[in-house]
Amino acid sequence: MLGSAAVRPFGIYVHFPYCSHICPYCDFAVAVAARIPHERYAAAVVKELAARAALYAGREAVSLYFGGGTPSLWEPACVAHVIAAGRAHFGLGRAAEITLEANPESCDAARLRAYREVGVNRLSLGVQSFASPSLVALGRRHSGADAARAVSEARAAGFDNLSIDLIHGDTTQTVGDARADAARAVALSPEHISCYALTLTELAVPVPMARAWERGDLKFPDEETQAQMGAAVREELARGGIVRYEISNFAKEGRTAVHNALYWEGADVVQAGNGAVGLWRDPITPRGRRTINERAVGRYLEAIESGRTELAVATVEELDAEALLRERFLTGLRRVAGIDLALLEEELGLPARARHEKTIGSLVERGLASWNGQRLALTERGLDLHSEIALQFF
Repeated sequence: MLGSAAVRPFGIYVHFPYCSHICPYCDFAVAVAARIPHERYAAAVVKELAARAALYAGREAVSLYFGGGTPSLWEPACVAHVIAAGRAHFGLGRAAEITLEANPESCDAARLRAYREVGVNRLSLGVQSFASPSLVALGRRHSGADAARAVSEARAAGFDNLSIDLIHGDTTQTVGDARADAARAVALSPEHISCYALTLTELAVPVPMARAWERGDLKFPDEETQAQMGAAVREELARGGIVRYEISNFAKEGRTAVHNALYWEGADVVQAGNGAVGLWRDPITPRGRRTINERAVGRYLEAIESGRTELAVATVEELDAEALLRERFLTGLRRVAGIDLALLEEELGLPARARHEKTIGSLVERGLASWNGQRLALTERGLDLHSEIALQFF
């Protein structure tokens, strides 16, 4: 739990938008540039971080996450510049988790060694699939062999904390294919695996794959088949000792993601970069503020370079205790461990248990949750129905 403001963990999220191409399912704030402005973008991120530092004086960040986009396209010297800013402005310690997302085709041995040398200690590889038909359907530009090579080179570069991303449910995939992908991932022995079902609804922007699906040009597995794929993947990962700890995240013992847990626990996250999302919690009252940066990278850079960091923020959402409670049900119930409602009541000053007593009782009775009077956690079946269940607490 978060505890007092002085000891509440917080992290830093840095968004790097540039990609060599844009995948047809991606709705992130990304861009393709003939020439990536490496130093210019790094300077803007560092300037934004410096502008946000005062709110976190006296506290130490526990994580720094480079997401994208394709951060493995960013020059290691620029990554080093940002890490140095994290250490200088937010007390980012030597033991902090520093993650960089990478695509198999954009990270060779020398580049990976350079990232490790400047302080990156966790690598998240966007594998998505090892099968050629799925990779083509998803618009990926690497092969299964490329993914295996990237893992091998990451180990040689000194990475002992490695995560692999998988996606199931594309137009070509069967339940057996999803299981085979999970088995190949396990065989590479990563510390962490994230497995997502391909989703084309409620996207931030319309994407080519979603438009083709709406026109009827593409057909995807139905909900029952998607559920079977998810079950097959979980079974294969468990067989390999990679245990589910969140709806879509699995890890070896002691290797859960520090940064990702901050989102599920409602912790503060400092944002930097176009499209980046941050959350600040008031240190005294149960209130908070979510800020989302301008998505267009050009407008973001211009705003930061003008000296008015606030112009880089496109959206500000004020969150009272009620809003924070709703969000904690939504995010906290994603975790296999669930939510400690007694501590949540203390933190937010709201009677969460009494208010939702009937809902909790109904979930337990239907085998969708466990409850000991303090901690509420969804069962395996409940996790599969997470979205519908979480809405019952709104």
